[in-house]
Amino acid sequence: MEEIVARREVPAMPEGVKVRYLREGELERQKGEGLSEELIRGVVERVRTGECLSLELSLDEYNEEGYLLLESSPDLIFLQIWYGETGTAWACFNPEYLDSEEEAPIEPSDGQSVFPMKCTMKDRELAAKCVEWYIHTLEPYPGMDWLKETW
Repeated sequence: MEEIVARREVPAMPEGVKVRYLREGELERQKGEGLSEELIRGVVERVRTGECLSLELSLDEYNEEGYLLLESSPDLIFLQIWYGETGTAWACFNPEYLDSEEEAPIEPSDGQSVFPMKCTMKDRELAAKCVEWYIHTLEPYPGMDWLKETW
């Protein structure tokens, strides 16, 4: 079942890093202790500037508990948060494509995934805020509308 969850007030950014694993592009996955505030600031800035085309943030080594996935092209961003325990996915979305089955022209880092146009956005600043918020809270950024799907 799909539903749109409207943006709401954004509280102050909590401190601390809650994600345990990070993989950017083709780089090796980094584990908890290496996720410094400096590293996090760099990742968020690369998302903002479009230098980061692929990012995976997760709670466990095999993404079974949950993760944030960002894949992008020069023009489009696919951003999804998935929670394994509840079978719930939160994705950015483009209202113009909600009823479309069109595929987004984004080259996946795994070489095989397909991203629906309806789950894309163009706002890199907003994507950076979503990434930063998730790193600190493990939750979808409240300052953005989300497409929520539960299986």
